[in-house]
Amino acid sequence: MSVDDRPASADDQPGYVVRPVPKERRPVLDRLAGASRRFQVHALLELDATEATSRIQAAQSRATWTGFVIATLGRAVARHPEVNARKAGNRILFFDRVDLGATVERNWQGRTVLDVTTIRDADQRTCAEITALLHETKYSAGHADALTGVTRWIVRLPGPLRRSAIRVAARRPRIAASFGPAVGVTSIGMFGSGWGWAIPLAPLTVIATVGGVVDRPVVHDGRIVARPMLPVTLSFDHAVIDGAPAARFTETFRSLAETAAAFDDAP
Repeated sequence: MSVDDRPASADDQPGYVVRPVPKERRPVLDRLAGASRRFQVHALLELDATEATSRIQAAQSRATWTGFVIATLGRAVARHPEVNARKAGNRILFFDRVDLGATVERNWQGRTVLDVTTIRDADQRTCAEITALLHETKYSAGHADALTGVTRWIVRLPGPLRRSAIRVAARRPRIAASFGPAVGVTSIGMFGSGWGWAIPLAPLTVIATVGGVVDRPVVHDGRIVARPMLPVTLSFDHAVIDGAPAARFTETFRSLAETAAAFDDAP
């Protein structure tokens, strides 16, 4: 009998607990599996947040950095509708509304889970309105977006079958459109300052990963001064968006963010 086959005594046993993968974690695993077959390109940005910091602090209604970024990203998407799209088999479907997906961490049934909420018409909402919607999702009693139609049945399948079914279903534009927005935002700035990390998730075509604001030395008006900088990573699905449109979209987003335009053109 080898050492590996020998029954272990109680003293030899390592201490651990085995638990099943939580059901609410399965969609995340499916999105990661779907993203592994995508061609992602990333743009690393450091945005001058001086004007935005001033406007957020002076706002009469509470506005968070995440709410500001979502409002700004929505306005950038409205100016570049070509990024508000998703690949469905050999076709590209374009959304006619600027809906954005946002990840929110909250407590649910005694556990901390990552939930996804959809911000409808993000290009027309104020920073304060979006902040209130995120706050409502964070402290809501249940999942913000209930699954319906074919998607509701697909998620009940075992892992390999579920991912195969999602892959096949995603080739049909009508079903692919039901998978949620094509543009999403995830914020890790609340957990620390500086850069974060970007993990591509299907079926998002554009993902903005928001870090934390930190003071950095920059050249301004010919002098080196400390200014608040907001790090953002923009990730694009290259199968849908070419480099030139991605670059134009990135510059529009930078301009809108650094001028805090979302505070000016709010309805």
